[in-house]
Amino acid sequence: MKTTLYILIFAALLLCPLAWGKVSHVSINQQQFNLGASPRLKVNIVTDAKFDKLQFVVEQRAGNERLMVNPINSFMLLLSGVEDVSDPDAQLVIKEYRVNRWYDVKRLALFSGKTITVSPSEQNLKSPVQPQSIPAATGGAELTAKPNLASEAMVKTGCMLDYSGKQTLWRLGSHYGGVWQLNTYGAILAIFDANPKAFSGGDINRLRADAKLACPSEALKQGYRDAKLARQIFESK
Repeated sequence: MKTTLYILIFAALLLCPLAWGKVSHVSINQQQFNLGASPRLKVNIVTDAKFDKLQFVVEQRAGNERLMVNPINSFMLLLSGVEDVSDPDAQLVIKEYRVNRWYDVKRLALFSGKTITVSPSEQNLKSPVQPQSIPAATGGAELTAKPNLASEAMVKTGCMLDYSGKQTLWRLGSHYGGVWQLNTYGAILAIFDANPKAFSGGDINRLRADAKLACPSEALKQGYRDAKLARQIFESK
């Protein structure tokens, strides 16, 4: 009798991590980036676990990146990162912390079976513009400033962005970053530089609802191809 009891207790301890699994469903709701851009997507999730017990990692040949998590509601999360995803076989790995370690809950292919369509005008990219640099606030290192272009060279003639006044700048940057094959921070900065009067007091966080937004030029967008530098510039504003 004691032997049987010990066996049952031992089996329960072995299965304990499985009993902690509380993620019953996870799936991609909306993928807001293309191959070659920084990750941004919405996921559906049904779980009893706290979100700080979950990790969402983009796994690709160039390396792994843990994504930032912003809850939209109890059943949907917005995930974002800064490293461009260049691997067509990249996966989103969902991990859950159980007892004393992280366990893989699910793996989702990010690009399998998907066709990324880019307009001909966006395929003919020009040579990158050499941006000017300014000293960073911390000293020593330099922070790339906006491309050194004349104001008229910052906009694409006859082109306007689809802006109703209800979208946030982040949403615009995420959408057009995918269209332009540009990281989200770069797209935001390009929109900001091309439309300085659309922001109250020149504050990048105060996009006016009544603004009309012109499309940034190819030369301006090219100046923000580096995702890490674009994020540093954005966070310094």
